[in-house]
Amino acid sequence: MRSNLACVPAVPFAVGVAWASTPWAVEVRSYDPGSTAAPGYTDPAAALGEPSRFTGKRSGFPGVVSMFNPAFESDQIVSIGEGGHLTLRLDRPALDSPGNRFGVDLVVFGNAGFIDVGFPAGQIGAGAPMFGLGQARLELSADGVSFVAWGVFTEGLFPTVGYLDADPFQGSPGLVASDFLRPMDPGLTRGAFAGLTHAQALALYDGSGGGTPIDQARAGLSAARYVRIGVEDDGDPGTSLKVEIDAVAVVPAPAGGLAMVMLAAVGARRRR
Repeated sequence: MRSNLACVPAVPFAVGVAWASTPWAVEVRSYDPGSTAAPGYTDPAAALGEPSRFTGKRSGFPGVVSMFNPAFESDQIVSIGEGGHLTLRLDRPALDSPGNRFGVDLVVFGNAGFIDVGFPAGQIGAGAPMFGLGQARLELSADGVSFVAWGVFTEGLFPTVGYLDADPFQGSPGLVASDFLRPMDPGLTRGAFAGLTHAQALALYDGSGGGTPIDQARAGLSAARYVRIGVEDDGDPGTSLKVEIDAVAVVPAPAGGLAMVMLAAVGARRRR
C-alpha cells in the first residue's frame, strides 16, 4: 500500500555541510519524497557526506555495515518514493575519465544487502537472493539547471561494505576500512556472488566499499556537479516502489585530470 507523505512537501533545500573539497555530496538542492517513501526516512541531509561504515547505534542494534547488514537508521539513509526525487550538489565535479578504474566516475550507495542463508556466518545463497533492491533514474548536470538523463540503474547490486576485516554482523568497528572511492567492476553480475561465503565475496570486492558504479559517459557530460535520483510512478496503487540513498561519491580523477577538475570548479563558480 502507498504511504501518505503529504505532510512532507516538495520544497527546495539549502542543507549543506562546511567541508573543504571532498568527494561527497555536500548540499541538498531539492527533495520530493514522492508517494511511497519509507515513513521516518525523509531527511535528505542523510545523503550528505561519506557512506556509513557502522549502523544501529541509535536503535540499540549496533553493527558494522556489511553486505548482509546495510545502514538502516533514519539519519543514515533517505527514502525516495514513486514520483519523488533527490537532487544533490557534489563538492567537486565528477569527470568523465576513461582513466578511472573501470571507467567509473560516480558511485551511488544505498541500503540493499544479501540475504544471509547461514546467519550469522555470512553465506550468500544460490541465486544470490537480496533485499532492498530498487530501481531509480539518474540525471546529471554541470550547472544545476540543465540536467541530462543518464538512464535507470538498480540500486544495491553491490552492497556497501564498511570494513574489510570485520565479521558480517560484528558489533564493533573493524580496523581496516574499505575504500569507498574504489569502484566495483560493473561487469560483475549478481550471479557472480551466488553461493559465496563472506570471505569469498569480499575477495571479489578487492578492497572496494561497494556501491553502484556509474560511468557518466552515458550522459555525454565531461563534468557533472549535480546528481538527481528519482523514482518513476508506475501508476499502480498496489505497488510501493522506492529506493534508499546513503551517499554519492566522486571517483578521483587520474593525475592528468586534475586540471580539468580545477577548470570545471572555476567555471561553476563563475556561472553561479
